[in-house]
Amino acid sequence: MKISVDAGALCTPRHSQFGTYTVTRNILEALGRYDSDNQYTAYTFTKVHDPVLSQKNLHQKVLRPSFAWMSARVSMQEILYPGDIYLGLNQAIPWLTRSRIFSFLHGVSFFIRKDLYPDSYEALKDQVLFAISRSEKVIVSSVRVKEDLEEHFRFKDTVVIPFGVPFDMRRHAKEHKAGKKQYFLFVGMNHPIKNLDFLLKAFKIFKEHPAYKEFELLLVGPHHAYGDAENKIRCLNPGREELKKLYQEATAYLSASLYESFNFPVLEALSQGTAVIARSSAIIPEYKPFVHVGDEVEEFVELMKQSSRYEQKSHQPVVERKFNWETYVSKLTSLYKL
Repeated sequence: MKISVDAGALCTPRHSQFGTYTVTRNILEALGRYDSDNQYTAYTFTKVHDPVLSQKNLHQKVLRPSFAWMSARVSMQEILYPGDIYLGLNQAIPWLTRSRIFSFLHGVSFFIRKDLYPDSYEALKDQVLFAISRSEKVIVSSVRVKEDLEEHFRFKDTVVIPFGVPFDMRRHAKEHKAGKKQYFLFVGMNHPIKNLDFLLKAFKIFKEHPAYKEFELLLVGPHHAYGDAENKIRCLNPGREELKKLYQEATAYLSASLYESFNFPVLEALSQGTAVIARSSAIIPEYKPFVHVGDEVEEFVELMKQSSRYEQKSHQPVVERKFNWETYVSKLTSLYKL
């Protein structure tokens, strides 16, 4: 089959390469590795020099201009050169296409917490409504998103396929076990949905005890406004190899998001054998067996203290088996034949 893919997220600037960028890049790499039966054309609006697009069954097609890219330029391409299937990896589909449409919806946080999306709520809602109205299948990464789509959008034809551990975060047999250092870690974008104020409050309460005065909180992402040398809060923007090491050596990974549809950094931390402490709103049901959950700040802080005092159980082998890309591709490509 000839399959078109929205790969526009690969054009994201380096400092913003979270979320849909990670999703898109890993799905494309998985399709290249595990699906030799189909040919994929990845649409971008700038030339992307990424080895993931050099795989034998993947072809990059640069569509310019970027203005009205999905509504006009991608639509024109799809009408002139239709494929068998269109994969809308980023919650967006062209206005016109003769292909079967499979949309990938990554969550409805904008709907659950519309107060945090005052400038984008209407546009995001219209985007989701349009996508599900035109799609043969809607692919989601968690039962949480499936249930939210059914409850709030009355959409039933949803398929749950959890993502795999990102390829660059998979552990190799020869990798030595990293020793833990005195810091907690958070990775993600700077948006109110991430509830960073809760993490900062919990960390400062944790630090009130003299035994924990040397601990740091490392924030990975565009969080420089939160830097605080006195309280040992540091903001970083590392490359992926360095980030992998940061996960491995962290005392624990922290997440307090008010809503998450998948939360890739949690999976990345678990894949490195690192404990995860989170509020329940930040954790999809598929993660619950592997995560320490504390919703109130007092119990969250107590979990931080426990992780600093005792060696935490690693769930790495089970996590890698449960969340893997070969299974993802097998389930996705089985839908092509229906």
